[in-house]
Amino acid sequence: MLPFLLCSLKVEAQKIIPVDSSKAMTLRVDPSNAMGGVVSDFFTEVNYVPLETTDESLFGSIAQLEVVDDYYIILDHNTHSILIFTKTGKFHAKIKSVQGSGSNYIWDFCVNKWTKHIIFTKDGYKTLSYADYDGKVVKSVKLQREDQAKDEISTSHYYFISPDKAISTGWYNKMDSTDKYWKTYSKSLIHYSNDDHKVYAQGLGFKDEEANIADEIISSGLGPLTASGTDSVYFYSKPYTNTIYSVTPNTIKLSYKFIFPYFSSLPMDFITNKEYDKKRYEYFQKHNDAIFCVSNTFASGDNLIFRTATWGSGNKEDNLIYNLKTGTLIAYKHIAQDEKSYHLAIYDQATYNSFEGLLASTNGKLYSSISSLGMFKAHEAAAEQKAQYPRYLQTTLKKAAVKTTRLYWSLS
Repeated sequence: MLPFLLCSLKVEAQKIIPVDSSKAMTLRVDPSNAMGGVVSDFFTEVNYVPLETTDESLFGSIAQLEVVDDYYIILDHNTHSILIFTKTGKFHAKIKSVQGSGSNYIWDFCVNKWTKHIIFTKDGYKTLSYADYDGKVVKSVKLQREDQAKDEISTSHYYFISPDKAISTGWYNKMDSTDKYWKTYSKSLIHYSNDDHKVYAQGLGFKDEEANIADEIISSGLGPLTASGTDSVYFYSKPYTNTIYSVTPNTIKLSYKFIFPYFSSLPMDFITNKEYDKKRYEYFQKHNDAIFCVSNTFASGDNLIFRTATWGSGNKEDNLIYNLKTGTLIAYKHIAQDEKSYHLAIYDQATYNSFEGLLASTNGKLYSSISSLGMFKAHEAAAEQKAQYPRYLQTTLKKAAVKTTRLYWSLS
């Protein structure tokens, strides 16, 4: 006879972080009524930082920007590389993708500002590589396959909230516990993980009827999770709801609810009504003014910065700055250059990509990028203004070989 054994198993339950909606602000925003002006009306400072151009540092456009104490760290989807520049614009280092199929490319990265690591994958999420700010890989960690991992996250796009803890985003799905990819956190949109990538908490759960949009979410720009501009506070833009949540190490709060004009708004049941299933792309094509995405969400002082995306092209009221105290709405593309900006452009009017506009906020400064073509066109157009340029800008504007110019400014 087999002995009778008593067995005690300890199951680590993941904490559910509730959503606090008690202090949510409702913002009535009509982008078509956003005001403009000149740079001096809105900003106290504009600084342009030309990025050094060498054979090694050439890149196409900026798909991701991280600003750390001494460096700008950018991702270029054209060369599938991470490039590191000093705060003066000098090229510092480059992390290259492995040539071959798309699974060997670097598609995103994250930065742990506490440990000063750049974290990325370039082998199809089999391995996470940790590089220092000199671009040298200091360690690699094997990731579990999605169908084998139980409570581990296989991604390179974390947002660190402490030296050993980070948050990441989930996605809508209709999985249940019988699915081989099922995880205990599969039905939530926000995941908290520790330094071994195991999820210890989750939040923003969703119901099965909300998962109708799983294959029909259209994104544009940066998001749905963005660094707000305040340490350890991130903004999450929930798809098709016009809502912004503040995510911190211990809380998730509904912070802002946008109400747009009727012609720009989605139907109230756009997510759950099955009549829209497999027809949501078609809906946006027919309703060019409908706002399908709120992205690039940052804060600076009393100002909330965000981008609204519509199917139509040529929208100059997409990048917006909303003053939370006065209710003033500014269209950043309606701000004309003046002596504060040396009569140079503050946004790129020569090229377009889905990552244009404001790219980051930190220490009261907003960051954007301008291509060399955009900068030189603005320079030529303002020739009659006879602007007094700083010496470094005089040198830059004489060198048409400069690939990209970055600017930042502080809101007054």
